[in-house]
Amino acid sequence: MSDFVHPLMSHLLVGVNGAGDVVLKNVGEADFTSPFWSWFVIAITVIGFLFCILLLITQLRARTNKPGEAHVQPHEWDETLQEYNNPLPRWWVWMFVITLVFSALYLWLYPGLGSYKGNMGLIDPAYKDGWTEQKQYDIEKAKLDATSKPLYDKFAGMTFAQMAEDKAAMQVGKRLFLNNCAQCHGDAGTGGLGFPNLTDSDWLYGGSPDAIKQSITAGRHGIMPAHGDILGGAQGVNDMANYVLSLSDSAHDAVAAARGKEKFAVCAACHMADGKGSMSDPTGALASIGAPNLTDKIWLHGGDMKSLTETISKGRDKSVMPAWDKLLGADRIHVLSAYVWQLNRSDDGKVKNPEQ
Repeated sequence: MSDFVHPLMSHLLVGVNGAGDVVLKNVGEADFTSPFWSWFVIAITVIGFLFCILLLITQLRARTNKPGEAHVQPHEWDETLQEYNNPLPRWWVWMFVITLVFSALYLWLYPGLGSYKGNMGLIDPAYKDGWTEQKQYDIEKAKLDATSKPLYDKFAGMTFAQMAEDKAAMQVGKRLFLNNCAQCHGDAGTGGLGFPNLTDSDWLYGGSPDAIKQSITAGRHGIMPAHGDILGGAQGVNDMANYVLSLSDSAHDAVAAARGKEKFAVCAACHMADGKGSMSDPTGALASIGAPNLTDKIWLHGGDMKSLTETISKGRDKSVMPAWDKLLGADRIHVLSAYVWQLNRSDDGKVKNPEQ
């Protein structure tokens, strides 16, 4: 639900394969094309580990002051600052030892040495072939799905109107919305510049249950082509912007608007002759275009002269609503769609969107 899908973690790539499963891959992770690189990683890791052990041993065996001895090193700083040769604190030594032991156990259990797959299978049989992020994700997702399945099975048999009155369904829907949609549409669904308001009756692709579910499932990509050259340059764009403003009775230059009206046919192919948008097409053939209504003073990218001029001259091609079918699945999308559907309510609390 954004112009682009933001990376959620700086060191994790999330993809979706053709079967609809989420695929996790560490940045930089790759199959070794040669055994050399595996041994190279092993060598660096083992040498670094052995160096830490050697450092600890040499420091423990180094000469240190005996109790009561005031031996100092033969150097001074700032005239009076002297360095004693006291033993390493015991707590520091044991912390270092614990760190080394932990590192050894980690490298034994997990794949941290080149192509070595680790021994997590000795602790959890699910990892008998070695631990990977993908396996852990699949296992945790399977557990979550098994736990939540009865709840979503219950909601699957309910209509949007029924779920809108079900507190449990709306609580689940709200959590799904806040976790996945609020980043673009806001916590309350009121949207922002470039992101539609989901609480009014102005729908680019329709506010029916099926239309909302389709938008979330498959995503939307609205494209407004650049019309600067088509309209003859800056003057033509200015005329058209004034005519668009006149459609919603906004402040405009009447003379320029009259000139713009003569060229509006090029825009009517998507926005319709009366400027009421593709959803007003009686045949329904343009419903998937998402051309907004220009007569209602609701502007996705701004309704001032500067914003309209930029939209008309340069177009808009980054209004991307990503598809959520692979990440959320049909059951969660069903509940999420019902939550979005009921956000548009009248003053008396009734849902204003159509039920069919």
